[in-house]
Amino acid sequence: MAASIDDLASALVDAIRAELAALDSEDPDAIQNATAIKAAALAAVQAAVAKGAAPPRPLLEQARDLNSEAILRSRAKLISVERRLVALRPPGAALRAEAITYGRDGRWA
Repeated sequence: MAASIDDLASALVDAIRAELAALDSEDPDAIQNATAIKAAALAAVQAAVAKGAAPPRPLLEQARDLNSEAILRSRAKLISVERRLVALRPPGAALRAEAITYGRDGRWA
């Protein structure tokens, strides 16, 4: 028997909560796994809605809000990692963009 749209939406909310917990743990494998589960849960909800199931608005709004929180946390982690990488650079090492050069064939490299 196929899962109801409410069950699918609840599974999506649970998957996003698991992703938030994985982000808190800072375990890259757990984050990757939780994100894959979230994507699969979202695809299942989308497929059910595409087949005509009425979207359970309260659950989907909760999923949206939790996902926004996950996005903010992941961005904060990215910024933190970027700062740590900058701190590891040798003193005086500056980031410089590599110049675009054009070859004889007119293509850039």
